Amino acid sequence: MSTLIPTAAALVGRDLTVTLTNRAWVVPLRLGAVTPPIVSLLVWTGAVARGATPPVPVDQLVTWYVLVAVVSMATSSWTASFLAEDIRTGGLSIWLVRPCPALLPLAANNAAEKAVKLVVSLPMVAVLALAVRDQVRLPSAPAVWMAALGALVGAAVLAFVLDVLIGRLAFWFEDVDGVQGILGLAQRSLSGAVVPLMLLPSAVQDAVRFQPFRFTLAFPLEVLTGTATAEVADWLALLGWTGASLGLLALVWPRGVRRYEAAGA
Repeated sequence: MSTLIPTAAALVGRDLTVTLTNRAWVVPLRLGAVTPPIVSLLVWTGAVARGATPPVPVDQLVTWYVLVAVVSMATSSWTASFLAEDIRTGGLSIWLVRPCPALLPLAANNAAEKAVKLVVSLPMVAVLALAVRDQVRLPSAPAVWMAALGALVGAAVLAFVLDVLIGRLAFWFEDVDGVQGILGLAQRSLSGAVVPLMLLPSAVQDAVRFQPFRFTLAFPLEVLTGTATAEVADWLALLGWTGASLGLLALVWPRGVRRYEAAGA
């Protein structure tokens, strides 16, 4: 345990170096991530200018689309496919025999790449925010920012663990791409990445309020934009889903490792 933090720091440093060395692909990647919110923002502002009436104030809608690229980057995870590949090809073996948790390199990679991608994304988002600055409404109360930070950390942990749970299916199945595709579609639809949940009919909002994907993206954004219900039940649901996913991972990971038969295992 005494070596866990230095090991994690070393792994993050390693992945920071690798990401910065290959930084040429980061800029177009982030441009691709920022473009869909810009297009959605233009569509909605154009619709409002022609008389459409969204179910929430326009300022909240604009602020949502300005922030969504940054928040989605901070909470996203791309672990499943890499973990599944390591399980299939035996790449996981080198970490199973080392004196650190086998999932630590994946977490370090996630943190390091996020740091670089966020640095690249922030100027792009800042330019967008300046372009629509009259309609951007960021909270001024420190308590709201602290609550949003807590929701952001919980969302990032939950998204990462859910992604690992998908990837570890490779212990039992040859190909997890189909499962990953289905759950990825569900995540984009139910997290608010495609359509903000606050724009859905109230009955639909109530139906999807406590599903886990909402807490991987929409909930932190709702806190920041002032559209969240933010009741105790919502925070308990975030903690509950995060705790349940961690508990499930702790239960199934050792069973998967016992089935692991790749080269070098």
